Amino acid sequence: MYFRFGSALVLVILMSVAGIAIEKQCLALRRAVIRQQYRRDVLGDQYARLRLQTQQLGAPVRLFEALESGRLERMPPDDANEPGGQRSPLLAWKSARPADR
Repeated sequence: MYFRFGSALVLVILMSVAGIAIEKQCLALRRAVIRQQYRRDVLGDQYARLRLQTQQLGAPVRLFEALESGRLERMPPDDANEPGGQRSPLLAWKSARPADR
């Protein structure tokens, strides 16, 4: 009688330990899947940012092509026609040398 009770108790304990091990493995796999989804989202965001940056950096090339083919007009800046207009910082820097004064 004690043997049956002991063997039933050991069987219940072994089943619970096996259930805990399986649950632990399922949680580890679920964490791995969530981590992979997060990495995929991060890579998708990075891809979108890099694609936008590529388009922004490629835009001047398209503008130059349009200018060279004559589809766009070149217009001087508004302050270029005024004699006392503000100059760009580089030009102002060149004229601010002591030798020019």
